[in-house]
Amino acid sequence: MPLPLEIATTPHAHDAQVGEIIDLLCKPSICGPISDILGRDAFMEASTDLTQRLYLGECATALARYIDESSNTIKPVGTVIYSQDSDDPRIVNLELIAVREKYRRRKVGTRLLQLVEAEAALRGATQLQTLAPQRMPGLQNLLAGNGFYFSRMEESEGGVLFLLYKKDLKEKDNKQKTGLPPESLQKHFS
Repeated sequence: MPLPLEIATTPHAHDAQVGEIIDLLCKPSICGPISDILGRDAFMEASTDLTQRLYLGECATALARYIDESSNTIKPVGTVIYSQDSDDPRIVNLELIAVREKYRRRKVGTRLLQLVEAEAALRGATQLQTLAPQRMPGLQNLLAGNGFYFSRMEESEGGVLFLLYKKDLKEKDNKQKTGLPPESLQKHFS
């Protein structure tokens, strides 16, 4: 039986939605792996910056909420925060992809990515791209499973390795590209 989810994109988030996103990002199951990699303070600073940008309309969000009609509760369970690239309007940057631990492997992330892809295509984008921390194979698998391909590796100022993933929206068949990094980079994943 499918989860009773409400998933929608919001180009300009209102106060309640930003509050739900902040609530979602403060959950321990969200901060776990990424805050371990970046450090909790760096992750919370980045999350605060993203929520401020949401208020200003500088980025948009796809938000998934679990709806329990029996107890009349709605809680946020996943989000993708994205924005148009300032240098190339044909590129949409996925700035944050977060799904609560309890809702992973239930296609919440996939449904959010599909919605963002459709929204981006409607606005004339031809490519989605995102940086995934090298030590987050679950996120890399989500991206690869949704047609993203590995492009290159980058190192942050803090020494964290990130993998750049892209997805071409105009291309009907991304099969010639692989979602995983080349074997020469596999040593970085152990």
